[in-house]
Amino acid sequence: MKNGMRKMMERFYGALNNQKGAQSIEWIALAAVVLAVLGAIATYFGNDETAVGKAVSGTLKDIIQHIGDKITE
Repeated sequence: MKNGMRKMMERFYGALNNQKGAQSIEWIALAAVVLAVLGAIATYFGNDETAVGKAVSGTLKDIIQHIGDKITE
């Protein structure tokens, strides 16, 4: 009886300590978030092929101008 209970407890705790499944779920969730963000970006910029480039260059221009303003103060 003791050996049976011991084996059952070892199997139970072995399953609890196995983190392989949890790690796989985390990677799948991370991939889903990345795909959702990419989908949102694609929807936001729509059909204009140059919108992404314009947005990035505008943001970089604003950052550089802000840094330049801080340096000259």
